[in-house]
Amino acid sequence: MKRLNYFTHQLLREQDFKAEQAYQIAMRRRHNRLFHSWGVAEGLDVQKKDDRSIIINPGTAIDNEGKEIVLESSVVRDLSTFNRNSETYVTIGYHESWDEEDHQTTGGVEGYSRVTEVPEILERRHQPRNDVSVVTLARVQLNELGHVHYIDMGSSVRKLAATSPAAGWLRMPFKPIPLNPVRIGKKLVRVISQEQAEEYEFVVDEATAYCDEGGARGSMEIPVPPGAGKIVGFRIAGTTSKNVTVHVYKTGWNMRENRGERAQLLNRTIPGPTFHDDVSISEGHLDEFHTLALAVIAEGESAIWLVAAKFE
Repeated sequence: MKRLNYFTHQLLREQDFKAEQAYQIAMRRRHNRLFHSWGVAEGLDVQKKDDRSIIINPGTAIDNEGKEIVLESSVVRDLSTFNRNSETYVTIGYHESWDEEDHQTTGGVEGYSRVTEVPEILERRHQPRNDVSVVTLARVQLNELGHVHYIDMGSSVRKLAATSPAAGWLRMPFKPIPLNPVRIGKKLVRVISQEQAEEYEFVVDEATAYCDEGGARGSMEIPVPPGAGKIVGFRIAGTTSKNVTVHVYKTGWNMRENRGERAQLLNRTIPGPTFHDDVSISEGHLDEFHTLALAVIAEGESAIWLVAAKFE
């Protein structure tokens, strides 16, 4: 890597100034690639304007090469040419152009005094999964009249940029909220003797949660780090005289269907006497309306020391 070194009486030419800019741009984009994931950094929400058009609000994105894509004012896009009962993906990309107001002619030499960095917005009929030069903002569904019906900006469509700490393992001691047996009417959801009903819970201390031979069930939240868009792994470690059953749920709100979310991501029974289970999760996409919950059922005397979740 070389950068300009200035000294008195140095003759600076056109190429020197271009090299100065090129160095600064290259280093900034290298930082963007290495310390941030690419995607939408702020704004760029897509909203319905009327039956046939959408509006993209101002914001910033970073593409896969670390280029900043800046939309300074809202843009309206007409979708009237799209078929009925179809969908389109709205993308934004980085583009450079020349503006005629920056064209100059001086001393018989002409050229452009500025390079314009343009946010290029396109609508595509298919999701550009292999085109990492663009950032997908939303999926727009058109109904049987060809009108804008639904705009999906969930994590399976829209990628959010994040700083690197959002990725990796989040490690926690298992400190559940004890859950007594659940009754529906007079029926226990999990059948145990009435004598055990008040004892069917974990005892929680500073480092672990444990129970006696009667078993226990408990639940706890798994915090989602800011910027994380997916849970990809789960770990649990401890001891049990019988089995431990683990459930991980994606909860929160489903914006697409306008209802509460309760999707099971993991259902696993782990035998004793000791265990340190490591599980991959393939359907763990998250957006800003999702949270995670962990439920554990222990059969027999058990002690659980660690739970961990891996995020991307």
